[in-house]
Order: sequence, then structure tokens, then C-alpha cells
Amino acid sequence: MISPTSQQYFDLESQLKTFQDDLNTRVNQLNELSASAQDTVQQFRRVMSQNNDSIDLIMKHFDTDVPTFQEQAEHEGWQAGLFDLPYGKENRLFFNPSIVEYDKQRWLIVRNCQFNPHKKPPYDSFSALDRYRLDGTDVVPDSGTRIPLPLGKSKREQWEDPRILDTGNKLVLSCTNFIQGLGHAHIALAIMDKSWNIQGINHPKYGHNGHDLPSNTEHEKNWTWFMHEGEMHMVYDMEPHTVVRCDSAASPQEEYQTDLPSDMWRHGRRRGGSNPVRIGDEYFAFYHSSLPWWRGRRRYYMGAYAFEAKPPFRITRSTSLPLLTGSKNNHRVLEFPLVIFPGGSLYDAKQQEHMVVFGVNDYQSGWTKISHEDLLERMKIYVRIKKKTPSKVTTETTNRLHPIPRLEKIAGADISDKTIIPDYGDAGYPGAAEKRNAKANNAAPAKRKRRRTTKAGKS
Repeated sequence: MISPTSQQYFDLESQLKTFQDDLNTRVNQLNELSASAQDTVQQFRRVMSQNNDSIDLIMKHFDTDVPTFQEQAEHEGWQAGLFDLPYGKENRLFFNPSIVEYDKQRWLIVRNCQFNPHKKPPYDSFSALDRYRLDGTDVVPDSGTRIPLPLGKSKREQWEDPRILDTGNKLVLSCTNFIQGLGHAHIALAIMDKSWNIQGINHPKYGHNGHDLPSNTEHEKNWTWFMHEGEMHMVYDMEPHTVVRCDSAASPQEEYQTDLPSDMWRHGRRRGGSNPVRIGDEYFAFYHSSLPWWRGRRRYYMGAYAFEAKPPFRITRSTSLPLLTGSKNNHRVLEFPLVIFPGGSLYDAKQQEHMVVFGVNDYQSGWTKISHEDLLERMKIYVRIKKKTPSKVTTETTNRLHPIPRLEKIAGADISDKTIIPDYGDAGYPGAAEKRNAKANNAAPAKRKRRRTTKAGKS
């Protein structure tokens, strides 16, 4: 018979064995977990190494980026350069230019933006427009002059992104008008004589553009202008292609819309750039688009397109790849985006060459010369135009001579803009919609005709 003491001993020994077995099991589990953790750590290190390699590659590409626009142009065989302007002096930026040529003189109109570099985005800046005389692509020394656009009642209105049109008997300067931090961007037109005297300010009431700056309901920008059969026309949008016929006071009269099938552009929504220039039976213009780039900033691209020189102004051809791309390797200040922003072009019929001017990284103003043959080679044809003119483009076939004086002489029509209301300085904008037509008793704007066409197809 086993004594109680011996029984207790056996029971304790059995418990100890059970505890030992349980401890060994747990040790084995811990060893397995430790081995798994080591595998996970090694896998994590491999992933981190791959990520670091990827990050290094990304940063290498970020630091390298695409070449400067000058190098891009040189690669294509085009001339390119920067206009010699006082960049950075007194914290001033000179960018987003337009260009016009008349009476054997060439003029560059450029945004002059002075900003405070010590303030965080969106910065404290003020923009106005200057004009410079050009000798080819060289800025004539000491030719810079401020265009005296009104500051409005608030004395805070600013002007940017000019597009200038020579209508034959006057200059029309289309600009974006705004007050920093307040309201919406607004399109206004300064009507000037050939001596750059402002005769009045017009405010086309179309889209979200109101009869004055406070009346805008959304931003309006990037309208471009051209003359067709003696009348002003405006390209309001490219997607869909929306062209508006206007009267002499830039009031909309008739709208045409066409869609572009099988569009091959993959670099963001296209927006207006240079004013269209007629070459043969088509108008040619350069546009911009953008895509997200880095930390909320965007990269801009420049392309070109053409449309029929008759209603409904269908798009006939367009580039599918950018002609130029915004680059970090061009000078850039603060956290500004990478920009190529075309604002004007001239066509040399003798040389068969386009001269395009554009803003660079919201800091400088550049130019490039592209042969018409090169441009056509880079454009996808959407609508074929039946040739009614010689294959060689000349001044006569392009109708580059201004049609208004000829039309007045032949038809006896008086197309001079006599309905423009004079501007007496900064006491607001007298060119409101209800004041444009001296014969109108009803201040309500006239209803515009609208034509919606079917999708443009190959013909």
C-alpha cells in the first residue's frame, strides 16, 4: 500500500512531466514563429531593397527629367531660344507671351508678374502686360512699354495670358482679367488702334463669362481669335471644337460645334493656345494640355491642330504626340509647374515656317521655328480637304493680307468698330454688354444662333 506522501510525489512528478511536454511544445512553436519572423524580415528587406532601387530610379529620372525645350527643338531640327527679358529683376517673371506683326514691325506682348518669394503658395503677386518690339527674335533694347489696362474700381485687377489679333484696322488684345484670391478668371478684350491707344474694353458675354469681372460664374480662360470673311471668330473650346462667330464688338452671334472621332491625343485635355492662322483652306494653331506631375504640380505639353476654313470649322488634323514638353531642366522658381504655354504664332509664307512663342515654367518666354512640312508630318489627318489652291503655300493662297480693307473697298461696307465705348481710365469697364450696341433699347443680350453638327468623319 502506497503511503499518502508517496502518492503526492507521484502526482507531482506526473504534473512536472506534463508541464515539461507543454513547455517543449511551446518552445517548438516559438522556434517556428521565430523562423517565420526571420523569413518575413528577410523578405521585407528584399522588398525594401527593391523599393529603394525603384525610388533611386524614380529620383534619378526626376533629377534628370526630359531635356530643355531648346534641346528638344534641336533634336527635331528646329531653331529655338529664350527672349532676352529682365527675368528675376525685382522678383519679376516675364512669361506666357503673344506676338503680332504689322506695318513691318513685330511686337511681343508678355505677362509681367512681380511676386513676393517670401510668402507661401499661392504667393502674393501682381500681373500686368508689357509690349516689346522685336527684331526677328531679338528684343529691341529699351523698347519695353506697359500697356495701360485699367485696374478697375478696386485698383486690384490684374491681366495675364494675352492673345493679340490684328483685324486690319485695329488691334484686339484678349486677356484673362482677375483679382487674386477673389472671384473667377474673366475674359476681356482691349480694343486698340495701331498706335497702341486703348479705345475701349469689351466683355464678351458667353459661356460663364459675364458682362464684367464680378459677373463670372466660373473661370473662363484660353479663348483664341481669328478673322474669317471679315468677321471676328472665337475658338471657345477644343473638346468639343466650339467656334463662335462674333460681331464687331465681339458679341457672340452664331455657334458651331463639332466632335473629333478616334482622337489620338493622350496628354490631357487640350486648351486654346495661339490664335489660328490661315494657310490655304485650313486654319493652324498651337494648343497646350497638362497632366499631373509631382506634389500637386502639373507638366504641360504643346501640340498643334488645324481646322477647315469654313463653317462648321471641323478639325482636319492634329498632332498625336507633343511637339514640346515642359522640363525641370529649364529655369524654374519655387514650386512652379513645368510649363510650355503657347500664346501666339506667326507664319512666314516665303520660308514656309511657323514661329511659335510660349511661356516656360511660369518664369520665361521662349520661341521656336517649325517648318510647315515638319508640322504636317507630325499631324494625324482626320478630314481631308479637297485642294483648290496650289500645293505651295504663298501669301496669296493663305489670304494673309487682311481682308477688312479689301472688303470695305469692294463692298462699300463700314466694318470699323465705331460702337466701342471709350475707356476713361480706371473707373470700371464701360464696355458692358448693354452698352455695346448704340441702337439697342433692350439691354438683354441678343439670342445667339447655335448649330450642332454631327461627328467629323473622313471625307
